Amino acid sequence: MTTPTTPLFAFLVAGSLALACNRDKAPADPPSAAPAALSSPACGHAACGDGYFVDALPSSCAVGEVCTLALTLVATGDYHINDEYPYKFKGDDAPGLEFQGKSADGRGVFTKAAGDWTKTDEKTGRMGVAFTSRDAADKHVSGIFKLSVCSAQNCRLEQPRLDARVAVR
Repeated sequence: MTTPTTPLFAFLVAGSLALACNRDKAPADPPSAAPAALSSPACGHAACGDGYFVDALPSSCAVGEVCTLALTLVATGDYHINDEYPYKFKGDDAPGLEFQGKSADGRGVFTKAAGDWTKTDEKTGRMGVAFTSRDAADKHVSGIFKLSVCSAQNCRLEQPRLDARVAVR
């Protein structure tokens, strides 16, 4: 027995299957989840989100010397670096680690205004996070990176939590 709703039902099922096949590889956050960024090993970067990813690359680091962690933001797809945004990294306190930030907001804060942010090209920018360590050990440099990427349709304001392991020798 065929009812008038059968073609509608078939259309909805086919549409649902098409959407499921076109889903991104990263799991979607439920609408109630606050951050859009993922800090999972599955993403392959320090953080990933819609329209961007962040890599955290440490320089060689020795006890008592100023070390730098380069946070490289890469806009993906139709997105580009937002020139107007005041990029900022706020480092978490960690035992034996002292940030060397120049920002008026404190030593653990790195900002565009303080000269810590450099736009490399339309899709790439870099935040330099300077610190010293009082002892030789693996250290975790973590904190919140406030960033923005834009497309022709919208700008995304993101605050992913980053955690990078740095070997201090």
